[in-house]
Order: sequence, then C-alpha cells, then structure tokens
Amino acid sequence: MSSYSELFQPLDLPNGVRLSNRIAIAPMTTWSGNLNGTVSDQELAYYKRRAALAALFVSACIAVSPTGLAFDHQFIAYDDAVLPRLKKMAEAMKSAGSKAVLQIHHGGSEADKRFVIFNQTVSASAVPSFSNPEEVPAALSEEQIETIIKEFGFAARQAIKAGFDGIEIHGANHYLIQQFVSAHFNQRSDEWGGTLDKRLRFPFAVLEEVQSVVKKYADDSFIIGYRFSPEEIHREYGYSVDDTLRLVDGLIERGIHYLHASQQNIKTAPHGSEPGSETIVHKLAEHIHGRVPLIAVGGIHLPEEAVNGLNDGADMIALGREVIMDPDWTQKVRDQQIDKINVTLSPSRQEELVVPDRLWKIITQPTGWFPLD
Repeated sequence: MSSYSELFQPLDLPNGVRLSNRIAIAPMTTWSGNLNGTVSDQELAYYKRRAALAALFVSACIAVSPTGLAFDHQFIAYDDAVLPRLKKMAEAMKSAGSKAVLQIHHGGSEADKRFVIFNQTVSASAVPSFSNPEEVPAALSEEQIETIIKEFGFAARQAIKAGFDGIEIHGANHYLIQQFVSAHFNQRSDEWGGTLDKRLRFPFAVLEEVQSVVKKYADDSFIIGYRFSPEEIHREYGYSVDDTLRLVDGLIERGIHYLHASQQNIKTAPHGSEPGSETIVHKLAEHIHGRVPLIAVGGIHLPEEAVNGLNDGADMIALGREVIMDPDWTQKVRDQQIDKINVTLSPSRQEELVVPDRLWKIITQPTGWFPLD
C-alpha cells in the first residue's frame, strides 16, 4: 500500500470529528426515489453496497422545498412521512463505518416545473434557466426567500432525526444558492442582490439557519459542509474564482466544517489562464491554507490520480462515477489490485454493481457521460 498510503491517512474536521481516510463519495443523483418522495428499496441497496468505500459518504441531493425539485423521482425532506425511509438510508450509508452526510438542495430555476408546486420555478430573479433558456422563473419575494432559508433548516432537522452524521449545503451546479451568488442570475436591487457582498447574503443566511438548527437539536459532532462551483465561466457576468475566495472566507469565518469544490475535472485551471497554470484546486488550497479541509472531485478513476489531487493541495478526494463503476475501489487499492479496478461500465453488470434500474438506464446510454465497455 506504500505508494497510495496518503489516501489512508486520517483527517480531522474542525468540530473534532476524525475521518478514517482521505476518500469521499461525491453526491450522485439516482432518479430512483419512490413516487411519494421516499427512498426506494433499490436506493437503499445501492447505498449499502458502497458503504465501505469512503470515510465520508455524501448522498444524492434531497429537495428541501416543494418549490425546488430538480429531478423526477428525487427524494424530499419537507414531509415527516419520509423519515422512516431516511433513517434506513442513513443506516445503510453508515453500515461500514462511513460518516453519512445528507446533501440538501433547492433547484431554483434549474428545478423542473413538472414537479414543483403550481408548476412555477423560482429564483433570485426572472432570468432564464441555465439548462433550459425557454424556462423563466418567477423572482422570489423577500418573504419567500426567508421561507426557503427556513426550509434548508428544516431539512437539517430531518437529517438529525434520521440519524445522519451531517449535511452538505448544495451551493453548486447552477442551483438556487449559486443563482444568488451569480451576477448573471441575480439581478436584484434589494438586500439580496447587487454587490458581491449582497449576493453572498443568501448562502450565508442558509448556513446560519442550518447552524442554529444543529445547535438546538444535535451535538458538536454533527458535520456541516458546503459544496460550490468555483467559477461561472458560461456567463459574461457570472463570478470568478476570486469572487469564490470571498465566499470561501465567509463560510470559514462562520464555522463551516469542510468545503467541497464541484468540478468536471480536478486538473482544471481558472478560466482564461495560461496553459500550465496552477489548478483551481491549488489556488483554493493555498487560499484556504489549512483552515478547513478541502474536498476535490472530477475525473478521478485510479488511485494515482487521487494521490495527485492530494499533492495538488486537496485534503480529501471525492469519487463520483467511479463509485458506481466499482464499489470495491478502496479495497482493491488497499490490496494493491490496481489492475482490477473497473474504469469502464459494463452493461451486463447491473446486478453485481447494485445500481437502481432508472439510474442504470440513464448511465448505460452512449452519451459520453460514463465510459462504457
């Protein structure tokens, strides 16, 4: 194990929780919940099959509000009827010693109007959706903003009731929290928009609401993480990595336990930089300077790539697609069976990999998302 021993060093979070290694499971949408918003049997089996893979296991995103569902068959947090199944999910995720983290999420203008209340999406401003420009959300009133902040807090309460070890606030991937941070999507002129400081009010308010709930109902060992997209390069007036450093500082000052940078590729350099420039991960790590752990993700399939990510400055490496393709990844690394790691998806192995039917149907399409055999 000598060449990959860095992956198996423990890591301490600021709240005193010790993670047994430097591997995390990234949140991956399953499209497989029951029709009433509860976790399905197939999802429970999927989570249990991967429970031994990482020290930190982040769930697919759970919808905090009936105004924010982004996927069909997404599971929901805003109804107490879902709690018995959420408890089973937490148990499955923790069954081999992982810390189970529930990712809490609002789709904003990226929500799907077929699934949200009154078939009307909402966002910071009435700016067309990123992924579907024909869809224009309604701008949230100040009262509605306060309601959604409370809904994030309620989702944290549900996570505590269900026995999760923590929550991850989903501030990435063009969803509602990122929409507030973005100067393109947030064109408000009140206290929730305009300057960068005002655009950052929403993520900070969500964090503070979650923290107040955790302080009331959980102990100090309950983990609060935050996932963000480091830059918004698709839009002329979005935000830069330098803007993100301001977000990062505000989250750290307010007591976040870890930061999770959402990227397609861990080696990406800031937009517009020269070839061979330092990566976004390196820039973030230098700025964070050990104040809280940084999780990096994106295109990692082999342990050598994961170790390179640690050497670039990340404190933990999250695996996404690789977790689906090989639930035994970590054990194979420990056993030095690197040549036996599956880095492609075989359409005949669904049963062995324990992947829900609907997720399997999506990932075995030849779209280029998953490398297929």
